[in-house]
Amino acid sequence: MVLGIEDEALALAVPYVIGFMASMYGLLITFTAIRWKQSQDVIRNMWTRTIVATPLLILLFASLEFGAPTWGFMVGIFALGAHREYCSAIELEDKGMRMVGLVVLLTLIVLAMNPDLAEIESLAWAGPHGAGVLALALFLGAFGTWAVPIVQDRSENVTSDVGRALIGFILIWFFIHGIFLMHLGDIGVGACIFAIVNVSITDSFALIFGRIFGKHSFRPILSPKKTWEGVFGGVMMAAIAGYVCQPLLPTLSSVETACLGASLAIIGTMGDLMLSALKRDLQLKDWSQMLPGHGGILDRVDSFILVAPATYWILLTLVV
Repeated sequence: MVLGIEDEALALAVPYVIGFMASMYGLLITFTAIRWKQSQDVIRNMWTRTIVATPLLILLFASLEFGAPTWGFMVGIFALGAHREYCSAIELEDKGMRMVGLVVLLTLIVLAMNPDLAEIESLAWAGPHGAGVLALALFLGAFGTWAVPIVQDRSENVTSDVGRALIGFILIWFFIHGIFLMHLGDIGVGACIFAIVNVSITDSFALIFGRIFGKHSFRPILSPKKTWEGVFGGVMMAAIAGYVCQPLLPTLSSVETACLGASLAIIGTMGDLMLSALKRDLQLKDWSQMLPGHGGILDRVDSFILVAPATYWILLTLVV
């Protein structure tokens, strides 16, 4: 037991997380001392990002100690905030489509917050890990969104409105998989921690390697600041972190968790670029200014949007 933490996986992870955070602050202090005269704006932004991210990371890990209800509440707040942020950014004026997505997503979040979802008789068909609930929510969200213009008996801008609304719904549906990680049985908490650590390591070291070694643009149109060196550094460190974090997923070997870490890092990078492509098309710099140094919620969770479902389905297939 560490710091009074009762959950075994969380107690195991906390010292490493504290060490990681201390290392990041150490690197940031060193970088500040070395490059202050040349990169003041960059350094200020990095400090702002780190200071904002630190309490959020602490809150997320603290919520895991109390199980699916608190973890689901935290992820759910981010999910609903991200959905609202997306609808505002694309200026989706059809309140019916917005409401359909919101109701389905909120219902899915509430169901996922139940730690004993498998024991609800009326949801027995959904399977012990909630996969059926996820599938039904996807169908209802898509069907409901399409039904709105039919009920309205209109065809004007249907392709644009339905397409944009469905993109937002699917993004948040992906994100809510993060709550369902808690329904993977004994490895639920470990799976959540593994996903969070993977995204944090990948993003942090992609930035560090990119700033120090970056010379070759990775996708200059979608993400001008991202470099091949940064991407490679992030994936490499995610693989190392995956190897170290093997005790979180004890049914896998260290080599398998290292491969999982690298795979999730690549998938997370795709999530980052996916959201960047949408922003470029919409001519947005950030989704909003809710989180100083990060932009909006979607700017902060872009990698997790794909890492969460990838972690869920991979572990559901290989482990559970």
